[in-house]
Amino acid sequence: MSPDDRAALLLSYAQGPEQLRRAVEGLPAALLDARPAPGAWTIREVVVHVAEAELHGYLRMRFAMAQEGVTVLPYDQEAWAATFAGADQPLSEVLDLFRLVRELLARQLRSLSEAQWARSVRHPEAEAPLTLEALLARYEHHLKVHLAQIARTHRAVETAAR
Repeated sequence: MSPDDRAALLLSYAQGPEQLRRAVEGLPAALLDARPAPGAWTIREVVVHVAEAELHGYLRMRFAMAQEGVTVLPYDQEAWAATFAGADQPLSEVLDLFRLVRELLARQLRSLSEAQWARSVRHPEAEAPLTLEALLARYEHHLKVHLAQIARTHRAVETAAR
């Protein structure tokens, strides 16, 4: 990845908290906590998942920076979701957590040298080591996937209510 491409990716990553906040801003609790289909996540549960995944991303990227080559732990997102009472979580705190983690990590990533971007970790479910660039792209994309899910859930719940 070129330095310009990486800078654009990092900018998009840093804009993620504002995108997530706008996606849920002003939504009533009934909409945030409506299940669009049996077994599907509510919007609040999606936001909690995004914040929790970001914590994993932060640690994975920090391990790549500080302890290159270590094996990071996978996690079962369904098990995590099932053991975290999403509906009981104040959305403002979850959004703050996501914002703070991204701001802290983006600041650290901006300080890396060109050579440091090639540092990597191993993930048991990945065939090859994951570089910092690959991890940054993965977490930037992860948010995009869930922003689309939030929009779909919002539409589905509103359609069902009609």
